Order: sequence, then structure tokens, then C-alpha cells
Amino acid sequence: MRIAVFDLGSNTTKMLLAEVGEDSGLRVIGDESRPCRLSPGTDGFSGPAMEKCLQVTGELLALAKDGSAQKMRAVATESFRRASNGSELASLIHDKLGLSLSILSGEEEAEAIATGLLSDPALLGLRDFHAIDLGGGSMEVIAVRHRSVVSVESLPVGAVALSRRFCPTSAFEWPELIRREAKEYLSSLFADSVSPALASPCPCLVGAGGTLVFLRRILAAETGDDEAESGLPLSEVDRLIDSMAMMKPEARSEAYPALPVERADVFPAGLLVLSEIMKRLGRPEIIHSYRNLRHGLAKEMANLSDGELDRD
Repeated sequence: MRIAVFDLGSNTTKMLLAEVGEDSGLRVIGDESRPCRLSPGTDGFSGPAMEKCLQVTGELLALAKDGSAQKMRAVATESFRRASNGSELASLIHDKLGLSLSILSGEEEAEAIATGLLSDPALLGLRDFHAIDLGGGSMEVIAVRHRSVVSVESLPVGAVALSRRFCPTSAFEWPELIRREAKEYLSSLFADSVSPALASPCPCLVGAGGTLVFLRRILAAETGDDEAESGLPLSEVDRLIDSMAMMKPEARSEAYPALPVERADVFPAGLLVLSEIMKRLGRPEIIHSYRNLRHGLAKEMANLSDGELDRD
């Protein structure tokens, strides 16, 4: 049986296609992503944003059907949670595409992310760690002890959300004063959280999300490696913030070809969030994992145990 998981996020819409074998093992066949900026304003999602979401979701649904998906699940996250018309868009997707969409709570999202991360064979040796998933609208922070989730926290500080708050113009530049204000805002937000996910000691930090994916690709391109090491140093995060801060988005993509144009506007904001959470948790390095919310939901659909989610 083949299954498909759709994730309608704040910055991209994604679809994971996987096959469940007779032994209940899960083999990932494809992982597709499409740019689709869904960032609600004061009046919710705009008409063009809703049309774009319908178009992109329809394209990914067609790919899932072409891939013979027999079981599907679609979820939405922070942008739908905040939008006044999120349920309206969910109804449109159901009416136009026949796809039922669940709007996850922050805790549900974090739990599924943790399930996905725990399925990563590269992390099987880790028993105690913290994890983050840095998206467009929010960041989930998860504390894991003895390979079980003990605390989760969802914070509204994704790359798109922070950009909207501090860079409302189309230039998306980060002068020193604006960077300082953003850092103070993040530091205060993290300090005010009473969640053990932010207050407990962090023996090791794992991360997922688009900011880390493209950070890893940029570092790989700079070193000439096909793929950078999964360990990403805080010093490199801060170096890239300083380098990109006053560039226009187009100049960022020109200077760093591994960074897509459609992500270049909000990428420095993602790096700022990443830098501040690493400092808050006292970690000089974060281990990047490609496992995420979609892998966690797929694993739940197939009812798998740790380490059984394999990719070709």
C-alpha cells in the first residue's frame, strides 16, 4: 500500500509519498515541495494566496495519485491556526480537490515532528536531546529523554513571521538596529516561556526545517562537498547573518546559488531565530535531520517503530 502525506505550511506546501511493505516497513518514494507563501494578514489569507494554495495542492495531489497513493492525509500548521479564514480555505480544498485537511494544534504538530525525528537512523544513538523544527510561521521546540517526548512548545517565530514583524517592506534588509531589536524580542520570548522544552538542560540539539536544509546546502557549496556534515556550527550561522543582512533577496541568491530566490527574502530571519535558540539552549552546534512532520505522520499511518522508515 502507498500512502501520501501533505503538509500545508506557511512558506511551502509539501507532499511525502511512501510505500508500506508486507513487513510493515515504510519506504519513502518521493518528497516534493512547492513554494506557496501563506502568511495571513489582519484579514486572514488573501484571495491570491488561497488560489495559489489550491493550485499547488492540486499539483501535489495529482503527483500522489500518479504515484498510486491509496491512503492520504493532509495537515496544516501555524498559518492556518492564525488565519481568520483558515477553515474557509480548508473547506475550499475539500470542495475543489476532495482532500480533507486537518489543522494541527501546536502540540500535535510538535508530537508528529518528534515522531519523524525519532525515525531517523542517524539519530538512533541519541537518547536525550532537544529538537527544533523551524518553519515559516512557527518553531516547535521538543525535549526528548530516553527517546520519549517529555515536553513540547510551539512558538510563533518562523522565518516568515519574524520577517513580517521586523521587515515589513519588500527590501527584506536587516540593519544592525533591526537585528538587535529582533534578537531582544526572541530572547525575551524564549526567557518568558515556562516550558521545560526551553528551561531544561540541553545535552544535544537536533534541527529540521527549511532554514536548516538550505543552511546545510550553502555550507556544502562553500566547501565543495556534495553534502555538508549534518553538524551545523553556530559560528557559521552568525557569519551568514552578517554576510546577508544588508543584501537584497536577489543578491543573496546570486552570492549563494544554493539558496532559492523564493526563500532568499526570509532566510536571514530564519537564521536569526536559529542563532538565538542555539544560544538560549547553550549549544554551539545543531545536528540537522531531513526527517520531519511528514515522516512522523507517515510513520503513524503505518504504525511503525523507531528506525523502520527508510529511503532509497
